[in-house]
Amino acid sequence: MDRYIRYLIISFVLMFVMMLVTVFNSHVSVGFLGWLAFLVSGTLLTGTGAFIGRLFLDFVRPDIYLTTGAVDAFYKRLFWSIGPQFIGGLIGFMATQGFMSNVLGYAQFSG
Repeated sequence: MDRYIRYLIISFVLMFVMMLVTVFNSHVSVGFLGWLAFLVSGTLLTGTGAFIGRLFLDFVRPDIYLTTGAVDAFYKRLFWSIGPQFIGGLIGFMATQGFMSNVLGYAQFSG
């Protein structure tokens, strides 16, 4: 449960920064409730995606890395450190964009 809360906090900070950058540097006008829905849905879906990526990482993490050199070892170690969480978070962010454009009807989030 502590790891899930940690992913939610990280996702909240990322969504809040993204929201602030978009509010002050964009022509997107969705209103207060639109930004609130983006912040809440983005936090929940992105955090859940990253947490599921972490569970996947714990399940399939290899015991050894078979590499051909130092650079290949670095890439494999980097991927198995943050790769599944990043992919899960990206899928959660895409789900947030789909929720905002398809369910709530904010066309500004569709492209």
